[in-house]
Amino acid sequence: MRSLRNRISVLVLAVIAAVLIPLVTLSYVFMRGEVDELSDARLAQSARTISALVADAGTTALTAKTPLEISSWHDEEGKQALTVRGHSYEMEIGFQYWSVAKRLLMNSGNLRDIPLDAAAAGFADILVSGRRWRVFTLQDARRNWVRVGERYDSRHDIARALAIEAVAPVAIGLPLLALLAGWAVRRGLRPLRVLADRLAERRPDDTEAVAVADLPREIEPVVAALNGLLSRVRSLLHHERQFTANAAHELRTPVAGALIHIENAQAAATPTAIAQALGKAEQGLTRLTRIVNQMLELARWDAATSTRELRAVDLRRCVDEELQELGAMAADKDLEIAINSEAEACIVDGWEPGLRTLLRNLLDNAIRYSFPGGRVEIDIAQHDGGTRLSIANHGPGIEPARRASMFERFQRGPDGISEGSGLGLSIVARIAQLHRARVTLADVDTHEGLRVEIAFPAPIIATRPTTSSAGVGYSP
Repeated sequence: MRSLRNRISVLVLAVIAAVLIPLVTLSYVFMRGEVDELSDARLAQSARTISALVADAGTTALTAKTPLEISSWHDEEGKQALTVRGHSYEMEIGFQYWSVAKRLLMNSGNLRDIPLDAAAAGFADILVSGRRWRVFTLQDARRNWVRVGERYDSRHDIARALAIEAVAPVAIGLPLLALLAGWAVRRGLRPLRVLADRLAERRPDDTEAVAVADLPREIEPVVAALNGLLSRVRSLLHHERQFTANAAHELRTPVAGALIHIENAQAAATPTAIAQALGKAEQGLTRLTRIVNQMLELARWDAATSTRELRAVDLRRCVDEELQELGAMAADKDLEIAINSEAEACIVDGWEPGLRTLLRNLLDNAIRYSFPGGRVEIDIAQHDGGTRLSIANHGPGIEPARRASMFERFQRGPDGISEGSGLGLSIVARIAQLHRARVTLADVDTHEGLRVEIAFPAPIIATRPTTSSAGVGYSP
């Protein structure tokens, strides 16, 4: 049932029916018991009345040779139940009057052939002409016997009539209630339609919050969640627009520079001038390639929502393999790379391609911004139950006031040292976020430079023992 309105209406009617049906059933059962008790009391009272009337009548009935039979009126054609002459139900009640000598003195026509011993004194059930009767037999003060009876048909008719009177309002009221409940549900769900109309009228670029002042409290959590989503979409659109604008600016410079150098090469008159112009064009295209690759890398990680399947990753092994790729770059600057690692801290939970991207960007920045002949220190140690990765370089560093903004896109480091795209730390921050790690920028203790620290949480995946060397110097 996809309609919320129909679902609520059916549930409301089902709840009402679930309450009313047992109540009507119990009411019918209790009503039948009350009818039986009332009828039994009426039989007892009738027996005492007949005894008193016979006593007042004298000895006429007692001395008669044949029983005195009282005829009951009934409509032969069954067309009238009640007239001035009687009621058709008279055939369903009857009586007997027996002397102390067990001689029948008076009776109604429908109990003519019932012997005295057909039922014991008090209340009893007997069969008369195939029908069940409820009888009450009483011995009066003169030791005469009085018996009055009533057919169960009469009692059942009364109970059925009362039950119909009780059920009829429910049977008539439920359809009417269904109509009214449907109208009430439609009326109650009208704020949802109003909200849907408001959203339908919005422009595609309208991400402002939806007003909740005139909405019911039950819809407020939904609208609050919707406003939170709109806020995230608004922030995402802002970042995307900013990213697009910055990317256009960043790509325009190397492309324009490469074109100028190519034009200079075409216009150059000597092979030396041509080679210089083409070399500068190559540098511009290399920078352009780096920017495009980092932009694609950042877009890929922005689209990621988790680290997929976490596995136990050997962080030291990843560092060694990434340094092998960057060895030539470090050798060009005559850098010394020192690695210090604790065996217990080298295993972290993560997605290896992501961790390699993180290490590649950090190591690339550390080497790129190091002074020639400097030193890059890599430390892997235990910290607060997890692992702390620290990469420090000997370079210009970053002023403390600028460090918080360095994780924003297209924010470059110190000017005049190296040309970067300003996306490396943004990629690092995003990958660290997906690994539930914390990234901080700090000063270097012993010399001028910058230290990048990443704190990984404690691993939860079973790991195998691994061996790592401590205090090892790496020379590319």
